[in-house]
Amino acid sequence: MAATIVAVMMPVGAFLGAEAWLARSLNQHLRETAQMIVQRIDGSIERAVLALRDADSRGLDECLPEDREAMRLLVFESPVLKEVAVLDANGAIRCNNIGSLVQITSASTPFVTRDRRLSLAVVVARGPHARALRVIWRSSETNAVGGLVSVGLFVPYQSVHDSNIGLGIDIEVTPGGKLVSMRGPGGVEGSLDVNAVIASRSFPVQVTVTASEGAWRNRDGWMVMLATVLGAILGLLIAGLMLLAGRRGDPMVGMRQALAGGEFIPYYQPILDIDTGRIVGCEVLVRWRKPDGTMISPGAFIGEAERSGFIFPLTLEVMRQAAAELGPSYRNRPELKCGFNLCAAHFRDETIISDVVAIFGSADVKLSQVLLEVTERDPLPDMDVARAIIARFQDMGVRVALDDVGTGHGGMSYLLKLRVDVMKIDKLFIDALGAERQSTAIVDSLIDLAAHLNMDVVAEGVETFDQVEALRRRGVRSAQGYVFAPPLPGSSYVQLVEAMEPVAEVQAPIRKALRG
Repeated sequence: MAATIVAVMMPVGAFLGAEAWLARSLNQHLRETAQMIVQRIDGSIERAVLALRDADSRGLDECLPEDREAMRLLVFESPVLKEVAVLDANGAIRCNNIGSLVQITSASTPFVTRDRRLSLAVVVARGPHARALRVIWRSSETNAVGGLVSVGLFVPYQSVHDSNIGLGIDIEVTPGGKLVSMRGPGGVEGSLDVNAVIASRSFPVQVTVTASEGAWRNRDGWMVMLATVLGAILGLLIAGLMLLAGRRGDPMVGMRQALAGGEFIPYYQPILDIDTGRIVGCEVLVRWRKPDGTMISPGAFIGEAERSGFIFPLTLEVMRQAAAELGPSYRNRPELKCGFNLCAAHFRDETIISDVVAIFGSADVKLSQVLLEVTERDPLPDMDVARAIIARFQDMGVRVALDDVGTGHGGMSYLLKLRVDVMKIDKLFIDALGAERQSTAIVDSLIDLAAHLNMDVVAEGVETFDQVEALRRRGVRSAQGYVFAPPLPGSSYVQLVEAMEPVAEVQAPIRKALRG
């Protein structure tokens, strides 16, 4: 009976699924875009508040020359603020770090958040994207400090204009404080607009993302036929996975079985010296390859792995496989590095130190070739313990990097307190490099800060040669991204290394014989 039902429903599902898929994919795209913008707004406000509370604690309300200098330093150290100001009881600017260089006027009254000391307002300044978000921290009736956050951190304007689906983005400080309202090209006249609305859970901010259904269909309509063919198969696969998950009860059972079955494998994204074009190493990423060849991206399982503790055996397995795959090539190329991501939970105690030594202490990939990347998805549980663990690694020759700088929980405090060796600038800022003045200023500030802290810099998510040139002009040597290569399976990465980085010790006898 079940087989009969499936045989009848498959063509029906395929027919309906083709159209439904197109609608769902548009809705999903809009929701993901809105959610991404909300996350950027939330993160920017949180980092702005940290800087403003610091300013408030310093007592800068006298507006003395040394107060203004302190404000300039706060802006330099902050990845989100482009202005810090002392405000009077009515919210007017008494003094700020930029003086009268830019005229800033209020476009809305302040909107109070859940924390009565914190409020948000829309302001207008001169420029092509005149509106900005004023974050205000008021510790008393008379004393307040405010910070200006550019809307360019929330919405890459170039991405909107390049979307070609009539993409529209509206950001409102609710109720009624219009912060952003823009629309890109590509809308189809007479076609319905589809929108997604996401509100921040932390602040009175709402994001609406709109697109033309007709433009979306024109762009992706060629996939309808493919969806028709695969719709029934995909439906059966999803139903089977749901049934299997229901029988197992615990979603981690499948992940543990996959680990035991060798389904989690490392992929390697090359990191290049953009001055010489030579490979300097790679970032090791994990993929879940099903027995049927289906690849599952990390976004589908890394979050659950970190929450459940599965991230510990998973990380060690990826390290073991990478040590075995890279060993023969890395043994004769001691300058090459391989980077592994560690989450906040890895820094609760020193277990990770013995684990890394057990894998690389006697491997062909030496400890001096290992780079450990501290991610900021969750805050570090104990900064002192984390610093002690990092120092132990550095004493062994292991280098430590701070990943996705400027987008996570730590921000500048992690850079200053953890004393890592490498700063990795997040794709968020690289995307807008050269197109967004604020993002370009942030990248420049991060590069200058790295130089002062004696850190190397790696640019992540580099996708165009214009970005490569912009980074080269700023003295950045190392970069990774799809403009060079996507994450590669082990065999492909090893072949690339051996082709681009021949071993000098092997070539020397050959050259000597030829000269013979």
